[in-house]
Order: sequence, then structure tokens, then C-alpha cells
Amino acid sequence: MIKKLMVGVDGSEQSNKAFEHALTLARWSGAELHAVAVIHGPDIEMSEPPEREQLVARSRERLEGILSGLQQRASEEDIILVTHLLEGHPVEQLLELAWQTSVDHLVLGHRSKGLFERLLMGSVAKRVVDFARCTVTVVR
Repeated sequence: MIKKLMVGVDGSEQSNKAFEHALTLARWSGAELHAVAVIHGPDIEMSEPPEREQLVARSRERLEGILSGLQQRASEEDIILVTHLLEGHPVEQLLELAWQTSVDHLVLGHRSKGLFERLLMGSVAKRVVDFARCTVTVVR
């Protein structure tokens, strides 16, 4: 039985599908639902401090809006949603929070990437599946 459920979100079509799947699981199981967005990106990592602050602020504002919309969507289903906005590497942040909050089940969207991008950067979903201490569902 699922008691705590976490879904990674970023506003993409795939993450929206993952969120809808997580809502369904939460409704069926009565699990506590957490949505996690992570401020991250190569443009942020590679930028100089003044520009970095602006990029982080824009990303924070965008992700806060996404989380707010998901909060509203969850309330339409009478599901309480706990939101988290973190900064850092998505895999590390998702896994650390899942471990800290004793999550039973993690749901992620799968982003289709080209071969070069997969080889260069890897897949967040794949790495989470490889290292998670809980069940992981990857939604396409």
C-alpha cells in the first residue's frame, strides 16, 4: 500500500502526465501526495553570479506558478498536495527528499531525448530508477 507518493514536475507535457497519474494513485490509495520542482539547468550553472541570480529568480517564479496550478488541480480532486521547490541537481534533490520524507512511490515523466543528449547528459528518470530506495513509475 502506498502511504506517501512523490511526483517530479517541471511543466512539461510528460511531467503533467506524471502528475495526473500520481493524482490517480493518490485517489486510489489515499496516499499523501508531494509534488517536487527543482531549479536547475546548464544556463544557470554556467552563468556568472549576477546573471545566475536573475536566471534562478525567473526559474523560481515559473516553477512557483506551475506548483500553484498543480495545487489547484489537486484541490479539484479533494487531494491535499504538499509542494516543494528545491535548487540543485534534479536527481540528487528528488532522491534526497524522497529518502528524507520516507516516500513509498515516486512518479516521473519520461522526456524523449536524442541519442547524443542522452549520452551527454543522461536521463533523470533513468538515474532515479537506478538509485531510488522506493518504487518508481516512469510515465510516457
